[in-house]
Amino acid sequence: MNLFDYLKNESFFRPFTLKYKKIYYDCIQLLIDKTKELPVLYESDARDCITFYLRNSGVQAGEFNAVLDKEMDAEGEDECPGAELQAGNVIALFRNSGWILPREIGRNGEYVVNISTDCRRIMDFLCKMTERSGQGTMSNRIFSMYEIMKSAFDKDSVRMDRPYTNILVPLLDNETELKNELTDLKESIAGIMKTVIAFQDINCFGQFIMKDEMLDRFFSEYFFIKNNGLIPTQLSFIRSRLRKLKDKEILQRMVMECAEKLQMDMNQAEERVNRYFAELQHFLSVEYEENMELIDARINNYYNLANTRITLMASNGMRLESVISDFLNTVAELGREKQDMAMQKVGECSRIIQQKYIGYKSFEKKRITRNSGGGTELHAGELSDEEKALQTENLFRSAVNRYSVERAGEYIDAKLGSSSSITIGSRPVNTREEALMYAAAMIYAANSEFPFDVEIEDKIVKTEIADITGAVISRKNNKKQEKRSWEI
Repeated sequence: MNLFDYLKNESFFRPFTLKYKKIYYDCIQLLIDKTKELPVLYESDARDCITFYLRNSGVQAGEFNAVLDKEMDAEGEDECPGAELQAGNVIALFRNSGWILPREIGRNGEYVVNISTDCRRIMDFLCKMTERSGQGTMSNRIFSMYEIMKSAFDKDSVRMDRPYTNILVPLLDNETELKNELTDLKESIAGIMKTVIAFQDINCFGQFIMKDEMLDRFFSEYFFIKNNGLIPTQLSFIRSRLRKLKDKEILQRMVMECAEKLQMDMNQAEERVNRYFAELQHFLSVEYEENMELIDARINNYYNLANTRITLMASNGMRLESVISDFLNTVAELGREKQDMAMQKVGECSRIIQQKYIGYKSFEKKRITRNSGGGTELHAGELSDEEKALQTENLFRSAVNRYSVERAGEYIDAKLGSSSSITIGSRPVNTREEALMYAAAMIYAANSEFPFDVEIEDKIVKTEIADITGAVISRKNNKKQEKRSWEI
């Protein structure tokens, strides 16, 4: 349906075409906010609200000549120029334009101000369009579509009771808004590129990069959608559930609800529902990816343009690479003497200054290590053979050997327990340390200090760690040895 056929009021948009359209826009917004505070808005309260606004704005204080320029009163006649802009005239203009419903007497005998539904909806749309922050709107649209699809197929979902109203229409609304957001981003990038081209000095360009909030607002939201790993998964989920929505039973219920709600026949309702499905599928499968690729290309072009612009402004409009290249090609064609002369002239034009920086280490204070007060002198002297042997033995004893005679003997003694002998392979060997202990026992078998006898067998025992030669380990004299001095 055409908008003007729906409104049926030729003067509905008249306040936006008059001289004080900004004042009328603020006044109707104030009245809408006032109706949210008061259960009933009487005409006296509406007059006081508008009068207070006009006085604070300086309209009636004489700060500027606020007059009605051929604006209409309640009877539809034009007022003569020079009349003051008053609250009563503003309310009469709103009532004549269809923003306020005809006068109605309230319970206390005073007129009530009722704002029409069409005015509320249009003003709400204009308010959202002008005051939207642009933060997270694109990603929120995708999240909303995902939540709708997820809840639609839950057990005992209330959305399935009215699938057209609660599923298809909200999906289409979010898809339309997401498409608008992507279009706004594309147009904004084009505007940014035109602004960058217009800059003449690097100072203005730096201020634009530092202060312009549009770059952070739109680019951050785009990169969030681009780099967030959940977005592709959610889009794939939405597409798969959208195909399930076209099930014959669900689709028939949607068509019946659409025909009943919009008062049309079944063929028209089916055509509308199929058109909605086709639009959603095309956008999610094709158009969304195309828009993202186009935005990505435009952002890359923007960065390349900004880089080129900075280079040109930093070099005062000259391409230093091409100038240096031309100079070197020209010098290469000259003779030896002229080349030396040219390079000497270039050297006189250039000044190279050596730059050095002081690091944090230069500021650190050197810490002086103080001794504990003991003597630090070295005593010279010779050791006897007995002293050398004693110190050598002490060094050997203090050194840690994980597989020494003592430790190997303790390990085998613990394995034997009350038994007199043990065969390698009769018990599992699970660790590398156990295998090495058995190998050490074989090595120390000929050592008189080792309290066990080892008989090597002609077989190989396979264990989880390694293949070990079979052997039988038993205590010497078949009895448990007394602990030696090194075991104490």
